[in-house]
Amino acid sequence: MWVRTPAFDLTRPREPLLPLVVSVPHSGTRLPREARRRLCVGEPVLRQLDDGPVDRLAEGASVSGAVLLRARYRRAYVDLNRDPNELDPELVERLPPDVRPLLSLRVKAGLGVIPSRLGTRRLYAAPLSIAEVRRRLERAHVPYHACLAREIEALRRRFRVVLLLDLHSMPDSAAWLEGRRIDVCIGDRFGQSAHRDLAEWLRRWLAAEGLRAAHNRPYAGGYVVARHARPQAGIHALQLELRRGLFMDERAHRLHRGFELLQQTFARLLRDLGSHLRTGGALSSVA
Repeated sequence: MWVRTPAFDLTRPREPLLPLVVSVPHSGTRLPREARRRLCVGEPVLRQLDDGPVDRLAEGASVSGAVLLRARYRRAYVDLNRDPNELDPELVERLPPDVRPLLSLRVKAGLGVIPSRLGTRRLYAAPLSIAEVRRRLERAHVPYHACLAREIEALRRRFRVVLLLDLHSMPDSAAWLEGRRIDVCIGDRFGQSAHRDLAEWLRRWLAAEGLRAAHNRPYAGGYVVARHARPQAGIHALQLELRRGLFMDERAHRLHRGFELLQQTFARLLRDLGSHLRTGGALSSVA
């Protein structure tokens, strides 16, 4: 079953076969005309915020028996992997006294729920009204997370245990750890968002496929996994960052022949991971 709304695309198998939900919050391409007019940077800068077509790697998720949720709005419009209170005060004109921004390190770097800058380069020519900020959250952030929560809970009721995979891509320039290039980063918020053995099972599986995986560095997991994970209730969440060079040419912003191989690998991963969850594995002690 396929559902399209202004905020997201939801693809669900007719019969849920796996306790898996794949979320892709940074591959949206929609940028409303009024929002684009407010920006003071061009496409080359905006692309640095995008994950590229990483969502296409998961297009076969429903065939494998998993649920796939993909964002439609672009990250430059609203970042779904941020707390809605992660607002840059300098981006909002006349901030109301009842709005208390969450001044995280990401916000201070310009990468809040509405990105305000890349490095020292501002993205907007002038501040946004609080009405505009709220409108963007209502259009994109609220419906995406509401849908994600519903799909997770439906699978939890059916299978008792469910895993959310939050899928992202990282630039090749960021895919280095201790002088070694990595292909995948598995984030479980240092054991807070998933059973401790899930990340290790995934790391071993990826290694068998010839992919070098890191754990929580350089990415430990963002708002999506933090908001939806409840391991003690059987809801586990991992953030998965794939190196872009594995499947696309970053400069040309085009897929290359590695895409099909990685797409096939991801389909196998979903099947094997779903089987691991359904048969108990490391989660056999979870009620």
